[in-house]
Amino acid sequence: MEKTRLGRTGLMVSRSGFGALPIQRISFEETKEILRKAYESGINFFDTARAYTDSEEKIGYALSDIRDNIIIATKSHAEDKKHYLSIWKQA
Repeated sequence: MEKTRLGRTGLMVSRSGFGALPIQRISFEETKEILRKAYESGINFFDTARAYTDSEEKIGYALSDIRDNIIIATKSHAEDKKHYLSIWKQA
């Protein structure tokens, strides 16, 4: 799979990423099967959000053993780092 640099981060991500919104509707085991297939097909960029119910947890469940090989982007409603960290600590 072709990779590209993610902005100024220097991180190399697959040109096709995996949007995690749909995985909130399926089981942990089904999610694991899908995410592993995506990873094995060359996808290393996974996009999720706090608002996608349990998608962050499912990504962790499915891909924690290869965490060093993937990039996870997650979105929140926080306006800055301090606000984000205060929200995160409550979760």
